[in-house]
Amino acid sequence: MYASIVLVKSNPTDSQMKNEDNLFINTIITFDFMDWPIFYKDDLKIGSPNSSVGICTLWTKKEIIHNQIPESKYLVCGNLYTIQGINPLLKNILAKPNIRYIVLCGADLMKSGDALINFINSGIDEHRKIKGSSGYIDSNIPLELVEKLRSSVAILDMRGNEKNVLKKIEELQNKPQFTEPVFITELEATPSTLKSEEVAFRVNGKNISETWLKLLDVILKFGEEKQSDYKIKQKEILDIIAVVEDDDGKMAPWLNISEQDLKNYYEHFFSAEKPYGVEYTYGERLFRYTLSSVPEKFIGEVGQTKNQIEDVVKILKERPFTRRAVAFTLRETDPGSKNPPCLTQITFNVKNGKLIQTAIFRSHDIFGAWLLNVFALRKLQKEIAEKVGILPGDLVIISNSAHIYENSWREAQNIVDKHYKGNILPFIEDKNGYFLIRVNGEIIVEHFTKEGLPSGYVFRGENAQELYRRILNENLISLMDHAAYIGHELARAEIALRDGKKFTMDVA
Repeated sequence: MYASIVLVKSNPTDSQMKNEDNLFINTIITFDFMDWPIFYKDDLKIGSPNSSVGICTLWTKKEIIHNQIPESKYLVCGNLYTIQGINPLLKNILAKPNIRYIVLCGADLMKSGDALINFINSGIDEHRKIKGSSGYIDSNIPLELVEKLRSSVAILDMRGNEKNVLKKIEELQNKPQFTEPVFITELEATPSTLKSEEVAFRVNGKNISETWLKLLDVILKFGEEKQSDYKIKQKEILDIIAVVEDDDGKMAPWLNISEQDLKNYYEHFFSAEKPYGVEYTYGERLFRYTLSSVPEKFIGEVGQTKNQIEDVVKILKERPFTRRAVAFTLRETDPGSKNPPCLTQITFNVKNGKLIQTAIFRSHDIFGAWLLNVFALRKLQKEIAEKVGILPGDLVIISNSAHIYENSWREAQNIVDKHYKGNILPFIEDKNGYFLIRVNGEIIVEHFTKEGLPSGYVFRGENAQELYRRILNENLISLMDHAAYIGHELARAEIALRDGKKFTMDVA
């Protein structure tokens, strides 16, 4: 089946936005139904092109729903895991505007279903933010089409009533398309990227909000633009190490999640119960991990399931020096799954009397998932530390693939521009200690621990460049701004030595 469509430019100009007659028409082409959907084609189940029904199964496996429904009864069936997925969903509908009903069903773990309902029922504000939700609608979807879609597509909330989805669909009457098909192939404008060969970036922050902001900036600047398994572009950096040094649990007001989002996420992260039809939850894997490969004769001894967090608390109480306090979320069958867990391992260690928690993610959506993940992990760390009887220390997040998907680039860049770009880096004490520099016939540099005790490292010479390179070789400095400060002071010391003047270190 072929249909005429309108090809829409991805970034309309202001004059185009004001010209309702133009509506960004570039050309009209023929479009094969088999080339649809535009986004996530390989992840959607296509039914009949004559149907007016789209089925959204949220986190529940779509096969559980569409296997019970004849293909002739629906046009498309797919998941909606996060709010960020709403934009490609809308663009798929605009390219196939005979979708007049969205049947919403399945487990709404991330409340993306609530956001979709809010969009249809309440619309967006002047900043294109979905009213009542944290998501935004892409700037390249014309407002006229946003309102046309909202007024033409009905959403039927069948969450918790999945057994009656077919009955509900059979009550619906097919309707004609609500507009000419509009083919918006891009998600958002691409921020500029600086090419880097670097891997294993390290980002430190005093709290979760600050650390996230730095991560966004680094990935938008240096992330490699490439395709993903979901047929959507991403900016990716490999093996980012993020360290949250301290946290009061407060959320910055500009974050893209709300207190309610966090509360909803905690419900599943800290629960051993897994909703029917959902591939996995972190709570189920952490608090009721199924041991599928235990020989039957040993089941009575080790059990069929394990509460890994209880085991971690027990071993840390008994042996705080252990390196075996580890919880896993991967199972042996996950590598062959279409949806393996992103969080794969959490390790707990005690350092200087504090609980250090290290979480490893094989794949990490920094814009759409990192905040919820890390707030939950920090809460888990505090709860375990309290049960063990020690204080929580640093939270370390290793993201093997740290990425931001194309449909979040614009919003992420806006947050960075408003809350990070142009800021002056505050002075932070280097945990590795500090240096005192004096001039007495030569430049003398002494290193001290952060407690003020001599470390035994003393550097002497007359050339600033040679001195700071020798200092850097000893790995005594952990912060870039500390290194820059030492270089600046050594340059001043060399000038004072050369000119025979008195030298006094500036206070940072």
